[in-house]
Amino acid sequence: MTSGLATLLMKRFSLPLRFSIPTILVLFSTLLGVFSFQREVSLSSSRQEEHAVHDLQLVGSQTSGILEYLYRRGDVEQAEIVISKMGSDPKLRLVLLCDENNRVMLSTRYELRQLPLSETPGAKSLSTFSLVREKMSAQVLLSEDRRKIWGIYPVLLGAKPGELRPTRVGILLVEYDISAEKNAAYADALQRSLESIAVITSGCIAVWLLFDKILTQRASKLVAASNSLAQGKLDVRAQLQGWDELTQISVAFDRMADRIQTDTLALQESEARFRSLVSNISGVIYRCALDPEWRMEFISDAIAQLSGYPPSDFINNQVRSFASIIHPEDRETVEIAIDSAIQEQQPYTIEYRIVSADNSIRWVYEKGQGIRKPNGEILFLDGAIFDITELKLVETKLQQAKEAAEAANRAKSEFLANMSHELRTPLNAILGFTQVIERDATIALEHQSHLEIIHRNGQHLLDLINNVLELSKIEAGTAKLNQANFDLYQLLNGIQEMMRLKASAKKIHLIFERSPDVPQCITADEKKLRQVLVNLIDNAIKFTDVGTVTLRVMGNSPITNYRLLFEVIDTGSGLKDEALKTLFKPFVQINTTEGWQAGMGLGLAISRKFVSLMGGDITVSSTLGTGSTFKFDIPVRLASATDFTEPQQARRIVGLAPNQPRVRLLIVEDQPENRWLLSKLLTSVGFEVKEAKNGQEGVTLWEEWEPDLILMDLRMPVMNGYEATEIIKSTPKGQATAIVAVTGFAFEENRAAIFAAGCDDFISKPFQANVIYAKIADLLGLRYLYEAPAQSCEVSPPPVLNLTPTALRVMPDNWIAKLHQAAVDCDDSWIFQLLKEIPAEYTTLATALTKLVRDFRFGEIIDLTHQNTL
Repeated sequence: MTSGLATLLMKRFSLPLRFSIPTILVLFSTLLGVFSFQREVSLSSSRQEEHAVHDLQLVGSQTSGILEYLYRRGDVEQAEIVISKMGSDPKLRLVLLCDENNRVMLSTRYELRQLPLSETPGAKSLSTFSLVREKMSAQVLLSEDRRKIWGIYPVLLGAKPGELRPTRVGILLVEYDISAEKNAAYADALQRSLESIAVITSGCIAVWLLFDKILTQRASKLVAASNSLAQGKLDVRAQLQGWDELTQISVAFDRMADRIQTDTLALQESEARFRSLVSNISGVIYRCALDPEWRMEFISDAIAQLSGYPPSDFINNQVRSFASIIHPEDRETVEIAIDSAIQEQQPYTIEYRIVSADNSIRWVYEKGQGIRKPNGEILFLDGAIFDITELKLVETKLQQAKEAAEAANRAKSEFLANMSHELRTPLNAILGFTQVIERDATIALEHQSHLEIIHRNGQHLLDLINNVLELSKIEAGTAKLNQANFDLYQLLNGIQEMMRLKASAKKIHLIFERSPDVPQCITADEKKLRQVLVNLIDNAIKFTDVGTVTLRVMGNSPITNYRLLFEVIDTGSGLKDEALKTLFKPFVQINTTEGWQAGMGLGLAISRKFVSLMGGDITVSSTLGTGSTFKFDIPVRLASATDFTEPQQARRIVGLAPNQPRVRLLIVEDQPENRWLLSKLLTSVGFEVKEAKNGQEGVTLWEEWEPDLILMDLRMPVMNGYEATEIIKSTPKGQATAIVAVTGFAFEENRAAIFAAGCDDFISKPFQANVIYAKIADLLGLRYLYEAPAQSCEVSPPPVLNLTPTALRVMPDNWIAKLHQAAVDCDDSWIFQLLKEIPAEYTTLATALTKLVRDFRFGEIIDLTHQNTL
């Protein structure tokens, strides 16, 4: 600092070297004297403060002890005398004793007595009183001008009436004046400093006289050259002549100047390249020390745009540290990430927040690594910081959108679950009672046909509900594959047999082709594959009026990663271009050349989802007026015929097998029609049945009657099925009682809740009688009696007449006309009434027409009767 000041003076006043040196020496001696004086004053002041604090602590502790003793004795007058005597000491500017409410009791200044402390000169130390009382220890405070010391001491005042030990804590405040001691110390230090300055000045003068004889213009020239070099004039050289040390310094200086000029030019070029590179990088480049504050050695200008602070603020923490702008909630995370990466000797990447100059929050992404010495010691950290605030905003919006979509999906699932329950409950009654009535052998043939129609349409409605729920599960991502071993040939034959009737009604030729390399036994999701094929073939038949519908199945080789290719080809009307765009969207009907087709528009949507779930995709090619081809392939695993058992033909149950204990079944259901339906199905095969209208009645009846199995509805008033099941299963007797949940819900998560409540199994509404019987048999280990298979001695069904228009001529023309109109109206009831008019001798005619009606082949009846009505 001294040489810099001297250089500044020489530049300012252009002093010769012979005068510059004495000036420097004088200035140095003066500064040294001033420093010595200030140090002496500071040390003297510190000593005086230490002595004063010691004296104050001695006086205060003794006085507080005396006052406690006097107040314990109740000698208040003597305490007042003690305080008064302390006022005679000129150093004790103020002494006062406060009670527990900080009101002055005694003081060296009489006018302060009975005043609150806040109105006295001791108010500045009021904040310390509570701390002194809490810790019961003295506190010594130094005034801001360091000329007064306050001692604050706790004093136990006399005990209150009824107290064994005093609890009131008073405060003794002693103000000690140390200004006189400090003034004396200042004067003493000043005298010693002046003496030191005089000695130093004399020495400086002697040194100046010595150097004035040695230094010449050569030294001034060397100084001038060095000043020029310091100013950036890199081409200036001293070039002194001679053999003395100053000449050697001149030669060394010139060599140094050459080296500095070369290195400076190279450094400037390198720095220019580096700054150009750094300025073109969008992020902040830095080099910092590995310390908690991230002391920056270098940080690029981009920090100003990111944080609002200039780079110079962070260099060596001149104004602020980089750590100070990291968000407080993220600082620990950043430190842990960097420390962990350094320990593992790996680069680190972090995302965190900083607080910019305008108090806005910015998200940054940082990537860096530690630079090490050869021995592994960390030198510094190099890295880059990038602003990702906009990206974080996008992520936040996406997360919010995802949460909103999930909430909407949950709401949709809940709605569909409730819809499923509400729709399945009435369907349960419709389909259930048709099963009950169908078991009655006395039902007339016409009524049996009506029941078949009711059951078929109810089942169709159930299929539509299941399609909506299945699509919902697919969209929610909860649909799962049910892989199993099955006979592919049997599946294809069953589909062909099922679709043949519909194709025949439209006089379409249905063709199933299977290449020789297609395996018979495979492992895949049989139910989903069957539904896809049925949907595609059904659509092909629907949109084909003339020609063929072909299902072609082909395999591939090698055997590993086996895939099956399915093609459904029709010769129908084809599809318009706009229909191809929306072909696989849900709830969109297909638009053909003949207009929009009826339906819910779910078949193709579900089919594509199923194929995708199985690992494939559906493609379609269509030519308007020629036909369409739907293709998809799926991966399958080959299976052996021994991997699965042949399904047994379902037989009708007529009762319980003999030699079995009686079985008690309890029905808990709030809907009367459902209770009656279950009761009819169960009592018809020999079960003992009782009914309850809600869960509470069910629990009571279970305790009294002790049934073997409970059919428990889940949604009921008063007490639902979940609560009732938990109550029953919480007892040892309930653990032995089988409970089958009866639910209208169809989602997997509902089934998980059913089992979590303690149910042993469940059946879904609308339920099938054979499913109920099978569940009961599995849980209770029962055996049934089945309807005997048809015997060879039974009367064979009457032969079916090969119907022709001529065969109908046995009936009157007006009867044929009525039959024609009933077929046009698709009125099967009217047709059955007309068939009753056929004479007994023409039973084969009545049987043939009955079969056409039951198969809904009204078109063939129209063709038969059309010629006879011309």
